[in-house]
Amino acid sequence: MASTTYDDTAPPRRGVSLAKGPVAIIGIAALALGILGFIFADRSFNFDFPSGTVEGDTLFGIEGNGWTWIMFAAAGLLLLLGSPIHWGAKSMAFIVGVALGVGALIALSDGNDILGIIATNNWTKLIMGAAGAGLVLLSMMPRVGRRRGGAPVATRREREIEAERRFDRDPETAPANGTAATRAGTLEDRR
Repeated sequence: MASTTYDDTAPPRRGVSLAKGPVAIIGIAALALGILGFIFADRSFNFDFPSGTVEGDTLFGIEGNGWTWIMFAAAGLLLLLGSPIHWGAKSMAFIVGVALGVGALIALSDGNDILGIIATNNWTKLIMGAAGAGLVLLSMMPRVGRRRGGAPVATRREREIEAERRFDRDPETAPANGTAATRAGTLEDRR
């Protein structure tokens, strides 16, 4: 007996992803900032966890120490690794965006650093907050374009309901007073 499977899910979209390209561009920018900051700015990994103050050098107005540049480079690398496929770009954009946004909020409340580990100034907080908000918005971007195939004709639930009704009493043979009636046999003509 051959069993047939029925897939009542919508077919996948075969369109252009609105998340892959921008996520890759932000990833390249963050990776470049992290590498350039590590080469040309402060490379110290000093920290004073949890309530101390750390300071670093500035590059393009963004203050950072070794931990700051590693954070930017790691965020960029994660975004680049997730960007080739649509759902990967959206997932990494959300994860990295939330991490950068939380880091920016902690830096705003802590002062000049993030928990005494990552050195920041106002420009660093602004870059982290804007990138975090932008990445969270990019994580909600859909695919656009045409959908492959058409919508399913009947869902699995509709077919199950039809199968259950198949053996129910026919309304034309049921008596009006609710008492049991004799059903027509399988060989009798019901015209």
